[in-house]
Amino acid sequence: MNDWWHGYFVKAPEYAGRVLGVILILGLGWLAVRLFVGPLRRLLERGRMDPTVASFLANSLRTTLLIVILIAVLQQLGVETTSILALLGAAGLAIALSLQGSLANFAAGLIVVAFRMVRVGDTIEMADVRGQVKELLPFHVVLVTPDNQRITLPNTLLTSSAVRNHSALPLRRAQWTLALKSSANLTAVKEAILAHLRADNRILSEPAPQVFLQEWAEDKWVLLASAWTATADYQAMQQSLLEPLALSVEQLRREGANMPTSV
Repeated sequence: MNDWWHGYFVKAPEYAGRVLGVILILGLGWLAVRLFVGPLRRLLERGRMDPTVASFLANSLRTTLLIVILIAVLQQLGVETTSILALLGAAGLAIALSLQGSLANFAAGLIVVAFRMVRVGDTIEMADVRGQVKELLPFHVVLVTPDNQRITLPNTLLTSSAVRNHSALPLRRAQWTLALKSSANLTAVKEAILAHLRADNRILSEPAPQVFLQEWAEDKWVLLASAWTATADYQAMQQSLLEPLALSVEQLRREGANMPTSV
């Protein structure tokens, strides 16, 4: 027992030094992350760099610093990093398989950033998920859905599956499908719809709004109305026109006109 206490007191200064060293490394590491990652992100954004590239580079630097800090802590605790690497090498195939997905996601992230396939702020749709890109991280992309849910998806989905980017182009075409009785005055109906669309200042005059016959049947006709607008106005315009169109149709119906009803 005395020998144990003697050995403990002999090694206590060494252990204390190691603990203090770990605390110092963690403190300096935390300070380095705060001093480099945040300012780098702001510097890149002020330099008119694409926000997606700035976010990816800043997060990659943060990940690298954390790995360096972890290795330094292990060395300070007396863990031989060469032994760890040898153990990982002995694990061989299992480690390669476990890292395969992460490496693929990292490579996919580099491809997305290099070719600007997706940018921060874009509204995209993939894998039955739709949302706005908030961050592109080294291994995954962060989306926020219209109902304010945060979703993370692996970067490989951006390069290996179909991605619909609703924000990539400056203009979008909105469409409304309308049905009317086959006995209606087709010309009058089309003119009424066009007049309603032209009255909205969010709708572009060029390309001009259009209304054409999409389907012909004995009991009803189906019209397709379309109009172009700025991408930023697309969703709000399409939704906000539903009620005014319905009220306009109802008013004309009360006046005795044979006007369309929504399909």
